[in-house]
This record gives sequence, structure tokens and C-alpha cells, in this order.
Amino acid sequence: MTALRFAIVGAGRIAARHLEVIREMPEITISGICSRTCVNAEKLAQEFNIPVVAANMEGLVRQTSPDALLLLVSVMSVYPVALEALEFGIPLFIEKPAGLNPDETGKLASRALSGGVPNMVGYNRRFYSVFHDGIGRLQKTGKLLGIAIEGHERIDRVRAAGVHPDEVLSAWLYANATHTVDLLRFFGGEVREIRGYARRAREPLVDSIAAVLEFENGVLGQYGAHWHSAAGWRVALYGERTGIEFAPLESGRWVDADGVKGDIAQSAEDARFKPGFFGQMRAFAALVRSGRLAFPATDLQGAHATMLLAQALARGTSA
Repeated sequence: MTALRFAIVGAGRIAARHLEVIREMPEITISGICSRTCVNAEKLAQEFNIPVVAANMEGLVRQTSPDALLLLVSVMSVYPVALEALEFGIPLFIEKPAGLNPDETGKLASRALSGGVPNMVGYNRRFYSVFHDGIGRLQKTGKLLGIAIEGHERIDRVRAAGVHPDEVLSAWLYANATHTVDLLRFFGGEVREIRGYARRAREPLVDSIAAVLEFENGVLGQYGAHWHSAAGWRVALYGERTGIEFAPLESGRWVDADGVKGDIAQSAEDARFKPGFFGQMRAFAALVRSGRLAFPATDLQGAHATMLLAQALARGTSA
């Protein structure tokens, strides 16, 4: 099998994490890289043996003729960079979030659809091995009845770190909270109805959410997020004879109807790399080869649906 040729746009920390994974995947080669900060691109090129460092995206595509582009840029840059990248008409992997609001993500989704551009958005938690192990265990004993997700954002700690600009912090609902909101759609499918409450005590969009949801398949869900709390992220799945909890999300514990309990361990790849990244990149490679996006991957249309769900939760009403 001929290796796929991917080119990278962006040379920050997240690009390095993806490159660590790709280096262990013989089915993929990196043909080139570009970044606003050329020095960073040159450093990554030297570390990961990337043959071409281009001055811009146009030069990158012209010089390397890649099978796909990986857009691994900062949150503030994703939307304009993705708009430019869509013009080349080649498959795109877009690191999340795909825009800082539903309007931006929706415009990208429409542009990709009209241009027939295969794409995937990097919600890596969809590929957590512990999640798939847990789903498999639950399905063996019956159907899923309910989901409870806690998406506390610890926003005070995030702001104190001084890493993100105000534009990102003010859009934190979309910039980061969609990680846990997307898990509602991953585990439960599409949402039929939301009933809930939301508060904006100190943040411009929302900082406390308490909601109950009904999914189209009949599963019931709960979503809670209190951003000024010290609590972390948590997922609980309630099956007919099995209960599963992920807290933190990278580890799991199950209990059956007889009270027998056990732990769910990460796969070797998730333990070695940033969890979900290995499976995620393998799924994108499959998309590039086949032109078809397979579950659990999501594209710009799916990312837009997640953005709209986050907006609805922040309003306390159905989308």
C-alpha cells in the first residue's frame, strides 16, 4: 500500500503531538509543513524529518502535492485558515474547534459541502479506547438507558494561566466546552429536546448549565457544567444491567447488576500518545483513501451540530 502524503499547516504544540503519532504510522508520510512562525516550522521539520518548509499554504500545496492537509493552527486562526484551505479542494483534517461560534463553523460546513471537500474535525475524545471498551461492555448486557455528563470548565484557572487571548476566553463555550457537549452526541446521538437552566454570572455566554435531554433514540441524558467550580469532567453511562463511569475521562470503571466491579484500561496507543490521537489519525487516513467518513469520526457538519447544541444548552432550550 502506497503511503499517503499529508502536509501540515501550523507548528505549535498540538502539531508536535500529532507528529509523534504519525511517525509511528507507516501508512502516512509528511511531505511538508508551513506556519506563520517559520522558525517553529523549521524546528519541527528537523525533528520529524519533514522535507519541505514552505512560506505559506499555497506554496506548501504547490511544492508537495499532498493527498490531504492537516490544519493544526491556533484557535484564533482555525476559521480563516480553513476557509483558505477549502479552496484547494483536497481532504482536510481540522483541529477543533472549527470556528469560535456556530456561524463560523456553519459557513465552513456549507463551503465544504458545496465544494465536495472530504473533511474531519479533531474531536479526539470520540476515539478514546476506554469509551469504546465501555460501550462494548454495556451493549453485551442490554441497551443504553441514560447518560450523565459533567463539563465543569475551571475557567478561573484557565484565565489565570494567561495562555488564551480575551477573544478565546469570551467564546470558551465553543472554544473548549464543546469537548464535553460533543460527547452527548457521541454517546447518545442527536438530541430531540432540551429542558434546562443556564446562568451567566461572570462569563459573557454562560458559566452554569443544568439540563435534561431526550435523544431521538429515546435515551435520556443530563448535562451539568459549573465553570467556577473546582470539579472536573465526568461521564456516566447507565445500561440495563451495567453502569460505567469515566472520571477522569481517560480511565473507566464498570459495575454490573450483581455488584461485580472492574476497571477499564487504556489501549497501548492511548497510554503512549495523547489519548485518541492514534485512532483519530487512522480514521482520517481511511477517509482520505475511501472518501467516506465512518463513526466515530465527525466532520464540519457534525461539529456545527455540536456548536448548535452548546448554544441551546447555554440558552436552556432546544436548538
